[in-house]
Amino acid sequence: MSKFTNFILFNGFIYVIYMGIDKVLTFLGVYSNPKLGEDLSVMPTNGDIAWIVCNTLISGILTIYILYKIKTFKA
Repeated sequence: MSKFTNFILFNGFIYVIYMGIDKVLTFLGVYSNPKLGEDLSVMPTNGDIAWIVCNTLISGILTIYILYKIKTFKA
């Protein structure tokens, strides 16, 4: 795959995975305010920032793993 294709796939996968995890965390009520991310006047707490960083790391690692599996897939 070309670098541009990798760039597009990486950003697409990471967005979808991040949003999925974010929906689960919002459903579970982990964030301090349910309007977090929807209203610019809502400021995240330190706990919210920790969850966001964890979500970003998990999304990035899963995306790298998925892209690796796509690259090594042989039909």
